[in-house]
Amino acid sequence: MRMIKINKEALKEATKRARIKSVLEAFEHIVELAENSNLDDIYFNKASYYIRYASRKLALSPMQTVLLALFVDRSENNRILISEIASYAGCRTTKILRLSSEIDSLENKHYLRASRSLNKLSYRVPDAVLKALKDNQPYIHTIEPITDLQAFFDKFNDMMKEKNDNETTYVAVLQQTEEYLSEIKDSYFVRSLKRLNISDENRLLFIFMAHLFVENNDDHISFWDIDDLYDDAKIPNWCKSELRGHSSALFENNLIENVNEDGMARSDCFKLTEYAKSDVLSELNLTIKANARESLIKFDSFPEKKLIYNPSERSQITELSSILSADRFREIQSRLCNAGMRTGFCCLFYGSPGTGKTETVYQIARATGRDILRVDVDKIKSCWVGESEQNMKKLFDRYRSICKDSPLAPILLFNEADAILGVRLEGAAQAVDKMENSIQNIILQEMESLEGIMIATTNLTGNLDKAFDRRFLYKIQFNRPTADARSQIWQTMLPSLPENDAQTLASRFDLSGGEIENITRKYTVNAILSGQDKIDLQSIIEICRNERISDSVRTKIGFRI
Repeated sequence: MRMIKINKEALKEATKRARIKSVLEAFEHIVELAENSNLDDIYFNKASYYIRYASRKLALSPMQTVLLALFVDRSENNRILISEIASYAGCRTTKILRLSSEIDSLENKHYLRASRSLNKLSYRVPDAVLKALKDNQPYIHTIEPITDLQAFFDKFNDMMKEKNDNETTYVAVLQQTEEYLSEIKDSYFVRSLKRLNISDENRLLFIFMAHLFVENNDDHISFWDIDDLYDDAKIPNWCKSELRGHSSALFENNLIENVNEDGMARSDCFKLTEYAKSDVLSELNLTIKANARESLIKFDSFPEKKLIYNPSERSQITELSSILSADRFREIQSRLCNAGMRTGFCCLFYGSPGTGKTETVYQIARATGRDILRVDVDKIKSCWVGESEQNMKKLFDRYRSICKDSPLAPILLFNEADAILGVRLEGAAQAVDKMENSIQNIILQEMESLEGIMIATTNLTGNLDKAFDRRFLYKIQFNRPTADARSQIWQTMLPSLPENDAQTLASRFDLSGGEIENITRKYTVNAILSGQDKIDLQSIIEICRNERISDSVRTKIGFRI
């Protein structure tokens, strides 16, 4: 009876083997038999047929085949730990660690990708490997040749994806980049970098910054971005020190410059120079912004702020925000188009300084999910004849291109646009006056054909050119806040300020929202330095008195006659 039972089991096993027609089928049996097997000799005897089938098919050793099968069985997880494999096989983690050379071989053959984030080792099975196994084929890693600069940056982008997943190291990226560069050694890009004679580390840093510009059009590269290049997301001290101190060879060779915001250079933010974009990277035929200094700002970079308005302003801003929401805006544009009307929205925010014009644009952008293309008119102007007009045209070309490629049109913001909204000069004879008129004419023409959203902010209150007046669909005047609004602003800025104190400050000082913000910031700094927790009304009143330079007593310099 026992012989009959054994023969039946043997027959059953032989039938099962005869049905094996693919690597994945063999893997299924290998994994099933491996559970709590300790991967001992008995296991290998039981699974020998399946292991032999798969190892021959994939040209792997028996142990590599078993390990790969166990990893593939967990391939839905992109962070497979050695301890998980050991736990399933019913053995100590140290036993799997002793097989590290076999796992390393699988990694070298690209069957596995390892992540070594903060010394925590994990693995994943690439999708390309799974596809090959589904096709019952061994995975063969092929390397496409790099023929031009675009192919180089495509490869570099793939490397940075692996770097972000901690599947490669800074040193490996450095070495691989040098190999990629050698494949396009005759390119103008490589010859230009060699001519500059910078170190390998600085060359890689520049290539990384260029990669951010090429892939993401990123003109706002911070230390947070640069972190990604280095292991454990930590910039070496020498690198940060050189960038902050402008002693980096990238500054010396005019490859990068600091980002300017509101006329101030940010020591922690960088971008490629126009020389780097138009000359060193010329083979990519990138759309260069020339001398226009606009920058695309992501809507989620603006912190949420509660803004207090007078009643008339609040209703108009609420209405505009509703119109600019994605679904509503598409609907309105469609209806305007069907009616044969212009579909662009041109808006003007005007009023005294510090009344919240620019901040309102930021909050509308944040609420509607629209990025901002911010324009500083003074930076577009050039001393060269005709160049200012070209820069303005390129600006609108750039905006149209972004609108075309974006699911949501950004806001074109002309911030502090006093210089372009004033009355045009008739019979202008001076070159500067002619240039001003030409720029205004270009903007007027572009406003006619605009299909997106343009908002201009200005302090002008009385000398707005009538041609602009007609083209702005929404014109919102930002008045100085009323006493009631000032009281709300005080309590918003200083939540612990009693209501009666807020009303006292609001009634005694006719301040704008911007001035109140400055005062509360200064008061908060003083309170931190003095260690004072309670609100000191008299200290706030004293700062209010000193807020306006024009109101303070100033000693005149010079001779009195």
